[in-house]
Amino acid sequence: MGMLASSLHFMEKLKKLIGEVFKIKDLGSIKQLLGLAIDYDRETGRLELSQSRYIQQSLERYGCDDGRTHPTPLSSGVKLTKADSPITPSDITAMKDYPYQSLIGTLMYAMLGTRPDIAFAVGALSKYSSNPGKVHWNEAVHVLRYLGGTKDLALVFDGSHGADLSSLILGYSDSDWAGDMDTRRSTGGYVFFACGAAISWSSKLQLSPALSSTEAEYMACTRAMQEAIWLRQFLDQLGYRQKNPTQLLGDNQGAIALAKNPGNHPRTKHIQLRYHFIRFAITDGQILLDYVPTGDMAADGLTKGLTGEKHKRFLSLLSLQPRMSGSVRK
Repeated sequence: MGMLASSLHFMEKLKKLIGEVFKIKDLGSIKQLLGLAIDYDRETGRLELSQSRYIQQSLERYGCDDGRTHPTPLSSGVKLTKADSPITPSDITAMKDYPYQSLIGTLMYAMLGTRPDIAFAVGALSKYSSNPGKVHWNEAVHVLRYLGGTKDLALVFDGSHGADLSSLILGYSDSDWAGDMDTRRSTGGYVFFACGAAISWSSKLQLSPALSSTEAEYMACTRAMQEAIWLRQFLDQLGYRQKNPTQLLGDNQGAIALAKNPGNHPRTKHIQLRYHFIRFAITDGQILLDYVPTGDMAADGLTKGLTGEKHKRFLSLLSLQPRMSGSVRK
């Protein structure tokens, strides 16, 4: 069994009490959990989470274990659209031979576990699950082969950040304006960090089109703010009350000014009221919204496909690094 406690003495006492009521098995230091590998160096406090074994099994399952890899999750310049979905009955029938939904589910499990770098690709491809075309299938395989080439990447949490958890989390929010080719809706993304690596991330198509990049970023900030409040409440339940506002960083000055201005403006009166909740979170002292240059925006790759050096920079910002050898180090 795995437990979370403030001290080893308290943890042992709690395990003993639970063992008196339930039949339990103490697995000791956990090395694998639901397909996630856990590598921990007790001396430095360095913790790594990875899914290399799961990715290798997935490559073999879909016949992609031939060594071919790709440097980025999506092909350069690809524009996913419904126009690539089959129309004729024969084409639709032919695509039923491809396990598209199964592959998307496989990619999604990797994304949810330790691979925020494929979140945008998985979200974009998921939209075509009901009627995928050959282009969509090829891009899904492209993502899997990308994982194959980067299967040893791990989320690296650095124990040198110290024990002060009163201001533990840091968030980034971004949006790609009108990037969806079919609906012209924007994709919003956020990522939150603790101890140097990503702990929560999302890439999602916004519910309605935005009339400007500022509006799209504003909507994305509000959604990120909701996650920040939940994380604050979760840490509070664990005994780590967040004494200071959670810093949320965005790269759109207009959206930041809009969020910090409690007054109404003619250009914002059409925005749904739910998105203005971020103003309350700021004035209430829960969120501190600040600016960060686009080059340092850790959520950039959650809203669009990146290529070349930009994608490498994205991996670095997420703290996705080559995993160390071995498992739990005592």
